[in-house]
Order: sequence, then C-alpha cells, then structure tokens
Amino acid sequence: MDLGFSGKTVIVTGGSRGVGGGISEIFAREGANVVMDDLSHPEESAAFAKSLSEKYGTNVYFVTGDISNPDDVKRVFDFAEEKTGSLDILVNCAGLTGPSTNGLIYEMPVETFKRNLDVNVVGTFMMSAEFSRRLIAAGRGGRIVNILSKASVSTTTPGHVCLAVSKSGLMGLTKQLAVELTSKGIIVNGIMPGSAMNSRFKGTPEELEDPKTKARLERLPMGRFAKPTEIGQMVAFLASDQCQLAVGSIVDATGGLLL
Repeated sequence: MDLGFSGKTVIVTGGSRGVGGGISEIFAREGANVVMDDLSHPEESAAFAKSLSEKYGTNVYFVTGDISNPDDVKRVFDFAEEKTGSLDILVNCAGLTGPSTNGLIYEMPVETFKRNLDVNVVGTFMMSAEFSRRLIAAGRGGRIVNILSKASVSTTTPGHVCLAVSKSGLMGLTKQLAVELTSKGIIVNGIMPGSAMNSRFKGTPEELEDPKTKARLERLPMGRFAKPTEIGQMVAFLASDQCQLAVGSIVDATGGLLL
C-alpha cells in the first residue's frame, strides 16, 4: 500500500531513539522528508539521521530542541520549513519516562512532577498549537499523531505517577485537538504502545532472563515486546491519506495488554 508520503515533511519529536527512532525510520522508508527533534545525545542522533538518509535515499534531518521551551518549538518548525519547504505531519513522541521520573508520590519533589508535565503535556500542546497555526495560515491540512501509553487509560505500577498523569492528560489533549482542528483539515489521532524495545532495553538474551522482564512478558498475550518500527508502521498509517475515518481515535498497540 502506497501511503503517499513522497515529498511530504514529518516532524517527529523524540525521533532519534527508541519508539521515536522506529517511527522516523518508517517515514524515511516511505519516502518522506523527516525532521527528528531530540534534546539528548546530539552526536548519536545526528549520526542516526545520516544513516537513515543513506539507507533510504531520502532527506532526514536532526535538530535539537526542548519542546517545553516556546522559542525552541518555533525554531524546530522554522528549521523544518527552511530545509524542506513544507509542513505536513507532526508526531508527538518526545517525553520523559526514564529513571529520574520515577518515584512514589510521597517521595517525589514537586519540581520533578512539574518538569514531566512541562515536557509530556505542555510540550505536546505547544508543538501541536504551532503546527496548526502555521497550517491554518497557509490554508493547508495535515496530520497529528500523539504517542500515548497504556497509562493513558489504566493505572500503572507504583512509582509512575508522572507517566500516569501526563499520558492520561495526553488522552484528553488528543481528543480536544481533534474537536478543534478537524474542520480546519488537520486530522488528529493517538496511539498507545505497550512494552517496546528501546535504547535502554534491546531484548538481548541476558535482558530477557531478568525476573522483572519475565514478569512483564507474562502479562503480554503476544508473549513478546514490540519493535519500534512496528509502532512506526501503525503511526504511518494513521498519518496517511489512506486513513480517512479515524478522527480523535486512540489506537491500542499494546499487544493485548489491555485485554
């Protein structure tokens, strides 16, 4: 199926590692111009962008930007338009999920909680707002896909209050964006990945022998973790013109975790 991405530009926040990296790779494979925004590991991210360009023969760019900073948000879009001359798709994947964000609510500094909301929710809001402003001013339509989580609709393990609150917030944001932007020709949907391999977990035999990992696998009806590119394939379909009737939808890509 031709998803029709040739000549289109997609911005993927958090697009150089883990699930975001898989999403960027699928769009590059499908012929889109890809602008990966990430804040950490700039040299590694730039190398990844170059490798995708060489592998798929398309334009893949890397730009550093903190999506919780309004000036950085504008700079990312300016960069994308300067490099490609177009804006068509926004994938909001960036978010804080690492060890520093974990902690029981009665032990967590309020600054940590606020920082998570600034990146995971406010950052997604600002990226979506800037994207829609520019498309509406140009009289053009586009697509937004937000990356949510099982935690958007369900409780999660203790110590993940930041994840639960921010991802459930993204659920409401995704649906409200759809309410406000559909009439402007900007189609908004979300997707909930489950347990996926990433830069911290690559699914090596040693990792799979870990008791905690085995316990996680036992909860998955599919019996395995998702590959980042598998998430990318689903995101690409949601962002394509082939997907016509999904508006404000939240796609379950947890591998059956919510059954």
